[in-house]
Amino acid sequence: MDMVELRRNYLGIHRFSEHIIDVMRNTDRAMFAPPDTEHIYEDDPVPIACGQTCSQPSMVAAMADFLQLEPGHKILEVGTGCGYSAAITAQLIRPGGILHTVEYISELSHSARKNLSKLRIIDNIRFVTGDGSIGLPDEAPFDRIYLTAGVGRCFNEQILLDQLAPEGILVYPEAHGSMYILKQTATGVDKQTLGGVGFVFLRGVNSGFG
Repeated sequence: MDMVELRRNYLGIHRFSEHIIDVMRNTDRAMFAPPDTEHIYEDDPVPIACGQTCSQPSMVAAMADFLQLEPGHKILEVGTGCGYSAAITAQLIRPGGILHTVEYISELSHSARKNLSKLRIIDNIRFVTGDGSIGLPDEAPFDRIYLTAGVGRCFNEQILLDQLAPEGILVYPEAHGSMYILKQTATGVDKQTLGGVGFVFLRGVNSGFG
């Protein structure tokens, strides 16, 4: 089934790679949403279980591009949700890459496993049910870390930066505000801020909401 034609620009300035778009065109978003979900092939968020959402395809593509994903990377995803973003990431880091994905809500973690098993790509995905806001220190370091839920004002990014490998990248959004891209460099952390975004709230002790 052909995927909706993705927008080529994010906030009018960012162009997606053809590789990312090809992977997304070949990943049927309908496999990750409840049956009869409306507008599943449009570039909009759609509701899933437990009051959560599946991000619009252009946002998933943009975050994948910001992460500069490559084969062999070890990745931490915070917020498995329905598994759609995990499906894209897992394919982009093949061959040799491993995705660790953490979901706070056990019902979503279970359904994401089922969704991803339909694509037969779970061989390079490690599922964890728990508090991803503090990362997975026992599995660190990671080449890339990204959040699929928005943080609050008190979010401590250093907790996740400490779990990055040298030259690693952390990408996370605010619930209502900006997207941040942080890169570990030899001289410190390079931090970029992009536009206004809206995401469901991150859950956990380091969510930043109090």
